[in-house]
Amino acid sequence: MPFDRAYYIDKIEEYNAVINENQLGDFKIIKKEGTDKPVEHYLFEVNEEFNNTILELSSSDGIIMSLSPLEIEGCFESIKRAKGKVGVVGLGLGYYVQEIIKKPQVKEVIVYEKSKEIIKLYYESFNENPKIRIINEDAFSAKGEEFDFFFVDMYSYELSLDVVSDYIKFNKLHNINEYSFWGLERFLLSCQMEDLAWVYIPEEWLSMVRDLYNKFEETKYFKDFKPMDEYIVKEVLHAFSEVL
Repeated sequence: MPFDRAYYIDKIEEYNAVINENQLGDFKIIKKEGTDKPVEHYLFEVNEEFNNTILELSSSDGIIMSLSPLEIEGCFESIKRAKGKVGVVGLGLGYYVQEIIKKPQVKEVIVYEKSKEIIKLYYESFNENPKIRIINEDAFSAKGEEFDFFFVDMYSYELSLDVVSDYIKFNKLHNINEYSFWGLERFLLSCQMEDLAWVYIPEEWLSMVRDLYNKFEETKYFKDFKPMDEYIVKEVLHAFSEVL
């Protein structure tokens, strides 16, 4: 389903209907008109036209989030596994938060967002919800909580050693049952089997990877899988091997 064109186009159109172009301070939301250029996907690269309008949140530092097939496909498993009390680092355009509060299994969501402007932009599109509490502070300085699920989405679609250091910091700060970060599945699918054989991988991560892999395998794009940079993948896996 996440790789089904109808699925991600429906999501893009749903949020285009409620989020308008806007700007507060250094942060702005624009609607980028579709072009005949290929659009980026989560697990694969393919030369297909994409003519739909894409919402984009940016600052002077660059793009923070685009509500594109890449984002929608990449959030799928972490939306699916969210339950109980959920912690979220990074509000963005609000896509992940809005998707998980639709689930009856999700009872409470605490979002850590250090930008007041991003929070204000969010509330210009969405009403307050009793399930959601947005905390305007640096996530690393927050008081400790207990979470059933914790999702970190602040890496601007890049893999680096930050995912490991943040894993350590957040698990030290909070009591977390299940931890996830954006890009997790693609990272693990990019690892060599002989490297994975020597590393303990949490069962919930393996479950997410298996589920997404099985869905991907059923698509016509399976042969177009695009792994992450081999050097970065090995570096991150080695770092995780010392802390998992």
